[in-house]
Amino acid sequence: MSVRGDLRVGETLRGSLRKKSRSYTVMGRVVLKRRAQGSRHFVKREQWRLIDDDGRELWLEIRRDTNKVVLHEPVPVQPAIDPLTLEVGWSRKLRVRGRPCTVEVTNVRRAEIDHETGAIDHSQGALTATTCAELRVVEAQGSISTMVVDAHRLHAREIYSETGLSPSKQYRVFGRPVTRPWWIPGFVRRLWRWFPAAISGASRSDWAPVFWIVLMFVVLVLAELIDNDDGFFPSGGGIPFRNRSVYGGGGGGVGK
Repeated sequence: MSVRGDLRVGETLRGSLRKKSRSYTVMGRVVLKRRAQGSRHFVKREQWRLIDDDGRELWLEIRRDTNKVVLHEPVPVQPAIDPLTLEVGWSRKLRVRGRPCTVEVTNVRRAEIDHETGAIDHSQGALTATTCAELRVVEAQGSISTMVVDAHRLHAREIYSETGLSPSKQYRVFGRPVTRPWWIPGFVRRLWRWFPAAISGASRSDWAPVFWIVLMFVVLVLAELIDNDDGFFPSGGGIPFRNRSVYGGGGGGVGK
């Protein structure tokens, strides 16, 4: 079942990364699409731009085709890498995080930029298509990691590390899951999260007091309906009625 990003531009996420409490502001989203190999169908990926409380830029990638969630963090590299010149098999000795490493290109894919929302930094100018390269980084002591570099997020002397986020890790890093099934509208999930927060008082939304006002109004209406002469629910389970006098409702005496 395909998933979608369950985020909203402008919202703040709170969690813990590497044992340090952090908050992240959702700045924008880029949706990439490319044709699946040997198919007429398109494969899409969402890339959400986040800014943490230190002003550092991170990206959250949601791969709709595999339902994977990957955190991209910037990593300094020297000299800079131009993704437009890369091919599979390209290999160089570079300094990554200040340490000597062997960097090899394992995959190069080209994609269209389907659409963007929010604030996306176009340091290289706005693009309609991009090139993404996957890198295999081997440090001198033998440790191996996977990183990426692409044209539409290109910053001077930076590439991105990749960290897969399972649902439990999403809870830890962001305080909640960041995806939803494709068939559930985003506003339904947001309402589902807001409702218990409003009840507990944990929600800081301006709409939380409205919830309590509406709830009290409903309670008062129900109390008024119950507290009447006939009762709201007749004890016999039938239709409520009043007994009328056999003598009629006119003047005194027996009817003629």
